[in-house]
Amino acid sequence: MNETMRGRLRSIPVFANVPDAGFSEKDLPDNPVPVIGDWILAAHAAGQPEPHAMSLCTVGPSGVPSSRVLLVKDIDDDHLYFATPADSRKGREIAANPHVSAHFYWPAAGRQVRVVGKAAGLERAASQADFAERGRGSRLAAHLHRPGPLGDRADVLAEFARLDSLHPEEVPCPPSWTLYAITPTEVEFWAASADRVHHRVQYRRDTATGGSAWHRRLLWP
Repeated sequence: MNETMRGRLRSIPVFANVPDAGFSEKDLPDNPVPVIGDWILAAHAAGQPEPHAMSLCTVGPSGVPSSRVLLVKDIDDDHLYFATPADSRKGREIAANPHVSAHFYWPAAGRQVRVVGKAAGLERAASQADFAERGRGSRLAAHLHRPGPLGDRADVLAEFARLDSLHPEEVPCPPSWTLYAITPTEVEFWAASADRVHHRVQYRRDTATGGSAWHRRLLWP
């Protein structure tokens, strides 16, 4: 008997082996941003591959959102950092509209985090420092960025080989390479429960009045 796609999708187990992902909101600090880093490390300890990968959503001039997965480069008390060429789609969209959202999901830990905020490019020195810390292959690949479509996969492989020969030692930082900082205005922590009574805690800032304090509340599953 032929199965429908709906049937196949509904047969996939959900939270079948979810770990004890619970947490106490009473133990959360007043500032949620560093907790994101703690949860990334906890997901890594739980066996989650690439737990520092996040989905970043930007919005174009027409109001159409676009998303992609990239790596968080650093987290401090106030920001999350990532890097990309300023003339990439996400870089251009951030320049026109700095409002972004980011999302982390760690099935191995049964947790996820949702972030809303504003992104801004940092000074050239910070971008160059970020670039210098990247692996050689990543630095070479940063020079492959081009506007428009690619004619053939062989073209990009040939260009990568040319760049490798052109820069046998140091790889220069592309002029457009930019380190961005996301300043969150909303952070939500979510922990899975096998019975679907998920645990959600939301932090929000009152940015309308220029306040910097975080306000925390529990949300229904």
